Amino acid sequence: MALSARYANAKHYNAYTSGGGTSSNTPPRKNRSATANNSLSKNTNAPSDKNTKKSHTAIIPAAGAGGGATNTSPPDTHTTQAQLTHKLSQYTRGSDRRQVLRSLADPALLPRIHPLKAVWVEDIAAAEREAAMERALLNGVKFLQVKHVPNFDETRDDQPPIDSYFLQTLREICGHMCDMDGVDADPMALYGGLLLRLARTISERDALETVTRWCCGKGELVVLPLQRRHHGPIVDDKKKRMERINSISGSTNKSATTTTQQQQHLPAVPIPIDVELYVESGNVHAKVTLSHELGVYKRTDLENQGFQRNLSAWSALVLSHRDAVMQSSSWKKISQIQYDIVRSSKFSNARPWVFVTADVVERINFGTGSSVRMLHLNLPGDKNSGYVKKW
Repeated sequence: MALSARYANAKHYNAYTSGGGTSSNTPPRKNRSATANNSLSKNTNAPSDKNTKKSHTAIIPAAGAGGGATNTSPPDTHTTQAQLTHKLSQYTRGSDRRQVLRSLADPALLPRIHPLKAVWVEDIAAAEREAAMERALLNGVKFLQVKHVPNFDETRDDQPPIDSYFLQTLREICGHMCDMDGVDADPMALYGGLLLRLARTISERDALETVTRWCCGKGELVVLPLQRRHHGPIVDDKKKRMERINSISGSTNKSATTTTQQQQHLPAVPIPIDVELYVESGNVHAKVTLSHELGVYKRTDLENQGFQRNLSAWSALVLSHRDAVMQSSSWKKISQIQYDIVRSSKFSNARPWVFVTADVVERINFGTGSSVRMLHLNLPGDKNSGYVKKW
């Protein structure tokens, strides 16, 4: 099930994170240098002061386009990304997995936290249907049993609303919080605002886009999500696909033995959504965490499994995706290739070369309407240890 999304203005995110770049009344660099040289020529008998002024002149940052803005920008991410790209390309060509892991585990090459744009889901009904099929933790309480939906067909868009124990409890808590003294909020608006953040398909695509931009080298590596239940039945035949849908929805028109055999081949369930709700200073706050399991695959391994045609233009698309002008058009093609591979039955037995955990964390203040959304990357040591384990 695909959800369409458009990104809102990230002005609230800038208000949370901007800490530098303030303008000052200092003169342009040329005038400042002339002033410093004049003061040095007048005070030639004070060597210590001379050295101090020289060093002070050397650390004056270059003026910006406005002539007076100090340069407090972070290190150039393009340089860091180019260094990581070169290392990954070199080590992958040599099949040196140990050095690839070292490069990805180095925070100086691959930052652990990446900012994401605020997300807005246009189809709120689709977001609610998707959230109803999720396992979740709500303020530490586990909701791990998903309601069975009879005759559910994920290939149709005109589905009736689906409810779950998790969503029922979420609505009740929203109502109780809005009834508290000093809280001025609408329960349904609060519930709707939370639903926007619970769409796993949207957050997964955002995480996948960032990791693809950083971790594919020059096209020798392919970043893909691990096959999970929300990707749908992983079969190529339409008849088998509908049988798998019936097994998910709990249809009883087949014997228990057949249903058990089908469910054994279903993809694993994803990591539960973690939602925290609390009230502070009369405002309702929330923290929503969606964890995604990604894999970095060698392109040659995927081609040996029959994906040569899918990956024929992969290198060119990966390189163009780093160009700001071509980023939007190339990402649509990259995303289409990635999900075509993930939904193929040939991909079921593929094992990643490197495992990556991507957590999309968003903190929201519903009283002020501000939010900040970040991507946290981690390389799980147990899965990347080299031992054969179930993933």
